[in-house]
Amino acid sequence: MNRIIILDEELESQMRMYLALCSRYRVEIAEDEATLMRMIRRKNPKLILLDANYSGFNNNGKSVHKTIQKIKKKYSTLKVVTILDRDDMELHRTATQEASDAVLLRPVDEMNVLKRVREQLSNAALAVN
Repeated sequence: MNRIIILDEELESQMRMYLALCSRYRVEIAEDEATLMRMIRRKNPKLILLDANYSGFNNNGKSVHKTIQKIKKKYSTLKVVTILDRDDMELHRTATQEASDAVLLRPVDEMNVLKRVREQLSNAALAVN
């Protein structure tokens, strides 16, 4: 069973994603960036759902893009889906041009979450074969 890790501070979207995915995948919640990196190393997930507005990215010059680049540098096959607010089109454009494999827009819809996750995991499987 594929493992997915979610880092999302917005409780409602976190729970919507968890409930949409938990019957088909092993889903775990990371509390912060350090926990996320530790979980990636130990749990070997196939996909990360990453909140672009996570407050930890606003400290010490961190950004969601730097975190994604750091993840991709170490774990090149790991898929990263960035969660963005619908009204932040500049961040959306940057996320899709830089390192993110896909984007989910808030408010998250369970069907969109499932669709995006299935797409990314099937792309990952095709890349391996």
